[in-house]
Amino acid sequence: MLNNNGKTQLDDLAQEGRRIQELVEKIETLRDPASRAMLQECLQAVLSFYGHGLARILEVIEKSGPDGKKAYDALIRDNGVSGLLLIHGLHPVSLETRLADALEKVRPYMQSHGGNVELLSLENDFAVLRLVGHCKTCPSSTVTLELAVRHAIEEACPDLAGFEVEGIVRNGAATANGQFDHIPNAAPVWTRIEKTEQVRDNGLMTAQAGNESMIVCRVKDQLYAYYDRCPACNLPLHTGTLKDGILTCSLGHRYNVQRAGASLDETERHLEPLPLLEKEGEVKVAVPHVAVERSTPTETDYVPGHTR
Repeated sequence: MLNNNGKTQLDDLAQEGRRIQELVEKIETLRDPASRAMLQECLQAVLSFYGHGLARILEVIEKSGPDGKKAYDALIRDNGVSGLLLIHGLHPVSLETRLADALEKVRPYMQSHGGNVELLSLENDFAVLRLVGHCKTCPSSTVTLELAVRHAIEEACPDLAGFEVEGIVRNGAATANGQFDHIPNAAPVWTRIEKTEQVRDNGLMTAQAGNESMIVCRVKDQLYAYYDRCPACNLPLHTGTLKDGILTCSLGHRYNVQRAGASLDETERHLEPLPLLEKEGEVKVAVPHVAVERSTPTETDYVPGHTR
């Protein structure tokens, strides 16, 4: 898990990468062909110089015995270093393996909602995925894939040309051609939720995301996140009760939090799940277009079978 200093280093690296891209775009606009060619050649030479340096560093570390191998493995798993290795064509792990690992990381979230995601094909660095199980018929599956799957893939496979998902249901209906739906390019913003470890089984906590409220609840040691509103009566869910994985609003509408919030009373109703990922002791939730500003577990959040 990165400490604050590590997080700052990654942020700085990303900012420097964006600045380099801006400069490259400016070079392309130069009117003088000779100047443009010279700057492009200079950039390529610098990249080649540092690429050879990185390759030599990896070679020395890998050959430095057991401790060197540990350092080598840690480096190729680091997001910042991994990105640099991909730029220079030095990453030792194939795209197919990294993609499979990324999907494996997000599978617990999919499975917790009664579904899964499969890799159908990977050709010319373009992947085709498919939702299976309950997620396929979930009206909120688009959010699940756009955020949870995209986050995992972009983190592990920035060199992937793109991907499509078979059979997404959008607003309760299949996509226009009935087969594939393109995933938007907008990157999600994942925000850490604090104190989730204090939420006991069949308890929940509330969190604020811009003007939207959410709940984070725990059932059988699995966390789930939903918008804090009942689709039947629009009342906040945190005023209801949670027992044996069934969330009941204050007016009695019931939902299965382990099955993507499916209603137990009306098949067309459904809670709105939010992508939630647990990694290295951190819990992160993604909300489209807004960032979580605060999260507030309360005393009653920790009592099994009782919610605030």
